[in-house]
Order: sequence, then C-alpha cells, then structure tokens
Amino acid sequence: MIKKFLLLGFSFVLMVTIFCVIHYAIVLQFNFSENPLIVPKMYLIIGLITLMIIQMGCFIKVKYPEYVGFSFMGGMIAKMAVVLALVVVNQEIKINIIQLIISYFVILLAEVLIFIRLINLKLKKV
Repeated sequence: MIKKFLLLGFSFVLMVTIFCVIHYAIVLQFNFSENPLIVPKMYLIIGLITLMIIQMGCFIKVKYPEYVGFSFMGGMIAKMAVVLALVVVNQEIKINIIQLIISYFVILLAEVLIFIRLINLKLKKV
C-alpha cells in the first residue's frame, strides 16, 4: 500500500519536474520574463502545496475511500486561495502573472491525473 502511494507521489514529482524544465526553457529562450528564475520558484511553491494535498488524499483513501474526490476539491480550493494570496502579496508574481497561470494549470493537470489514479486504486483490506 505504501509503495503505491510513494509511486503516486514520485510520478507527480516527475511530471511537475518535466513540465517545469520545459516551461523554464521556453521562458529563457524567448525572454518572456525579466526574471526567469521565478518560474521554478512558482512550480516549487505550488508543487509542494499540491504534494501535501495528494498526501492528504492518500490518508483519506485509507480511512474513507469514498471521500477522496472531496479531498481533491477541498485541496484545490485551498491551493487556489494560497496562490491568490501570493498574487496579492508579491509584486514579482504580479508582473509574471501569465507564468503563474501556466504553472498553476499545468500542476492542476498533473494533480487531476494523480487523483484519478488514486481514486481507481484498489487497496487490500487488512
């Protein structure tokens, strides 16, 4: 069971890392930002929040498997609130709002794929 959860977490980290490298390379190549290092920082912040949400979903899958979808919805709303707070507080993120939107939705796509796999995961009853 723990192997399955670790595999989900590893696949999420791998997807986000690949997306981040591609996004960073595009921003660096075409000079879409004055500070291209903001892109990996945004991926790191949003990715860590999402990793905590996936962890919460795994714990809920063990105790209450029918409520995994609700944990996804609640975590997504909480993540959205944190990202909006970052936009309000940080001037550098306001300047690079397009990069934030792209990174947010790319990580959201990875999160959806992981939660679909988590919902379909069959656990043995002990």
